[in-house]
Amino acid sequence: MPRVSTEHLAARRRQILDAAATLFAERGFARTSMSDVVQASGLSMGAIYRYFPSKVELVVATGEGHGGEVGDGFPVERAAELLARLADEVGPGRSHARLSIQIWGEAAVEPQLAARVVPIHQRLQDHLVELLRDGVEPDEHGPEDEALAQVALSAVIGLAALVAAGVPVDQPRFVAALAGLVDPPPDEAPRG
Repeated sequence: MPRVSTEHLAARRRQILDAAATLFAERGFARTSMSDVVQASGLSMGAIYRYFPSKVELVVATGEGHGGEVGDGFPVERAAELLARLADEVGPGRSHARLSIQIWGEAAVEPQLAARVVPIHQRLQDHLVELLRDGVEPDEHGPEDEALAQVALSAVIGLAALVAAGVPVDQPRFVAALAGLVDPPPDEAPRG
């Protein structure tokens, strides 16, 4: 039996994720069955479950990577750049807004999903805290850094909710306001 290439496996996985992401954005997680994903992807049920042993795994996979993770790390950027990139991921015209808000909504009532999503979010939040502390003297670090990271990431989740619901959002002003929170102009008092 010929061995299947890594490229072929990656293409099949991407095919499944693309089909699922489209369905989840259009119908929602609860109204999308694994059979729907099978039909939309053109693959068999066995192929779907080979890559994603549960619907929760598939849901999590559709959202992975949107925080900018590269392997085990994140790209080199400033806090304001990270937040602008995240806001762009869920901004007007982006289907990830609907996916993101659904993931958080389902995680609120589905412990198995929350167990997967919360650590991903915590890793992103910890990364943002590191970026906020970059170039700041250790004695200036404090609990304000964690609170600021939580507020900033919550604002991005809130942006996703607004966009998903069709509320008009001025994306450039939203991003500028976020940047002002984490990187105030030099003439203003320093954070913390």
